[in-house]
Amino acid sequence: MKRSIAIVVLFCLFTACAPRAKEGTDTTSEQNSVTVESEGWDRIGEDTTMITEENYPRIDGSTSTLNIVRSIYTNFIGANGENIPESASKTVPSYQKLIAGEVDLIVVPYASAEVLAEANTAGVTLEFYPIAAEALVFITPVDNTTENITREQVRSIYLNYGIENWKELNGPDKTLIPICRNADSGSQSQMDNLILEQQDMDSRIKDNYVELTMEGMLEQVAFYHNGGLSGTPINGYALGYTLYTYLENMNSITGIGEHLKILSFDSVKPTLETIGNGSYPLSDAYYAVVRSDLPKENTAWTILAWLKTKAGIREIEKMGYVSCVK
Repeated sequence: MKRSIAIVVLFCLFTACAPRAKEGTDTTSEQNSVTVESEGWDRIGEDTTMITEENYPRIDGSTSTLNIVRSIYTNFIGANGENIPESASKTVPSYQKLIAGEVDLIVVPYASAEVLAEANTAGVTLEFYPIAAEALVFITPVDNTTENITREQVRSIYLNYGIENWKELNGPDKTLIPICRNADSGSQSQMDNLILEQQDMDSRIKDNYVELTMEGMLEQVAFYHNGGLSGTPINGYALGYTLYTYLENMNSITGIGEHLKILSFDSVKPTLETIGNGSYPLSDAYYAVVRSDLPKENTAWTILAWLKTKAGIREIEKMGYVSCVK
């Protein structure tokens, strides 16, 4: 008989930083039973264990949180450390490594239903500590006159390919090209959790318009109407989705944001303020996640203790996030 999993979700003061129960989801079932700990970060005490290269915990994460993972390392070991992370395993592989006990701590978007079921099968309890507010956002080329998209419209597009022209979204008379992400990406997990509610995406989209990288999604959406990075222009604009802070950070590096428009969702514009206070409907968070059976001497607990300090909060906010630890 399978052991029931208790997914321990640790709330913070920002609504945006708490995972939301989806319509039609039974959060008390054996497959995904959820225990909410109201004390949140208060259950993490002060840990002053000295961290060195030798006892530094095994930390992984998503593409979108690599900057946080690197920042944690440089704050404890220094910018000249020998093992500064150069890449991340991505969201689902990071969860799989944590479930298998191959890493101690991961920094990721919230888990998909499939990941929670995998933990359930393995008899593993996961603890989620929200550290930075984040949000799923929908993007299109800057030249597109469409300004807003609704939940019903997004679901119609991605579940049934039910909208094929931007004029149905108060935009131009141009073909709508819906781009999607691969199943093991963090943004796809958020799309599944917040929009699709674990229903299957239309096969015409996932078979023909899938993008395998976060950066590639931005480029595909920005330039698809020009034939991609090179090719024949088409009479259409792409629709895609990504994570707000990731896009902001990439724009500061590459300038890609100049070619993209972030759509309002259900008439709410995503900003740091609306994401931070939870008024933007697709607000969520990045989480530091550990197994509940992580040995108390493991220095990952020191990392968690530091993330709740003023220094840790300041470091998160310095990277452009709204901290979930208050």
